[in-house]
Order: sequence, then structure tokens, then C-alpha cells
Amino acid sequence: MGWWRPSRRAGGRSAARTRGVAARVGGLRSLLGGGPRPEFRERLRADLMRAHAAERAAGRHAAGKHAAPPAAAPARPRPRRSLLVRLCPLLVFCVLLAGMFGAGVRIYHSVPGEALYPLKRLAESTVLDLAYDDEELAKRQMVAARQRAAETASLVGASAPDRGRLIAQTLDDMETTTRAALSRVARPGRTSGEAREFAREQRNLVEPLLPKLDRENRDKANQYLSYIESFTGSGR
Repeated sequence: MGWWRPSRRAGGRSAARTRGVAARVGGLRSLLGGGPRPEFRERLRADLMRAHAAERAAGRHAAGKHAAPPAAAPARPRPRRSLLVRLCPLLVFCVLLAGMFGAGVRIYHSVPGEALYPLKRLAESTVLDLAYDDEELAKRQMVAARQRAAETASLVGASAPDRGRLIAQTLDDMETTTRAALSRVARPGRTSGEAREFAREQRNLVEPLLPKLDRENRDKANQYLSYIESFTGSGR
């Protein structure tokens, strides 16, 4: 039963081959220097760090690209203006309109000697200049003559120190305007109904003033009445 035992010669040869392989591996290790060189390790480490940094940068870019945009801030409601503030332009316009209307009324009713009277005469002169024919100009001059008669009546009751001078000037203006108006609507031998009506109105305005006028202005008024008397008849 000793056939299975290994021979000592065969075992010796196997052990010798094992020691030879180990010796060759040890020689190769000595040739390689015992591991990777330091330069190789540094390059490998640098390459790994660069790759890691590139991966992180790519990840942040992708995250920023797909990130939702920031929500817009909610719009603040505009404060509502009060009713008084909204009506302020309308109130200012109404005040200006009322002021202009009041100034116009005062100018229209102003009399010689008042500060607004020159504005009245300026407006009247503009109206006369805008007449488009002689007939229209005569009508507007009759209106101006009526204004002079009304102004004379207002001055008679005034207590201004230069009342006499103002009345004389107003009577002169009234006569000049009256003559200009009647010369455009009256023809030799014929007087229009409009001219007769105007002459009667002027006579009714001026005659009651005679007792209240001084001598000089009374003479002016009588001279005016004598002129218009020829236009108050029944027509010729």
C-alpha cells in the first residue's frame, strides 16, 4: 500500500521550481523600484482633480439651466386718489370760468373814469373793426351810441370830482358814433325804420338828463337832440 506516497525526488523538484518563481518576482519588484514613481503620482492626482472640478462645473451649469426663474414680486396696488384730488382740475376750471365771467360783466358795465373802462372801449373797437359791410357796421355803431347814452346817465348820478369832464367826453363820443351810424343807413329824402327807432330810443335816454347837467353839457345834449330829431319823424 505504499504506492500513493510521493517520491522524495519529485517533491524536491517542485519545491525548487517554486523558489525560482519567487526569486524572479522579487527581481521584477526590484526593477520597478517598489511602486509608482512620485512624478506619476502627482500627474495622476492632478488629472483626477481636474476631472472632478470639470464634473462639478458641468453639474452646476445643468442645474442653473433647468432651474425655475425667480417669481416676480407681486405688483403693489396703486393708491386711489381721493375725490377732492380728482375733482381739483374741474374746480380750478370752474373758478377760472367764473372769474372770467365776472370780469367780463364788470368790464361791460364800467363807465368812464374806471380802471376797466379802457378794456371796454378796446373790445368795442375790435367789434366795430370786424363788421363785414356798411349796414352791419352801422348796427354796431348804434349799439355803441346806446352805450354812451347809458354811461352818461350813470355819470350824472356819480360823485366823481371830474364828473363834468367825463360827461362832456362821453356826449362827444355819442354824437360822433351816432352821426357815423345814421350816415350809413339814412339816404336823402328817405329814413329807414331802423334809423327812426334808434333816434327815438336815444331821445328818450338823453332828454331826461337835461335838468341834471351843467350848462356846458346841457348845450351839448340839446345839440345832439336837435340832430336826431330829424330822424324821429314818420318817415320821408
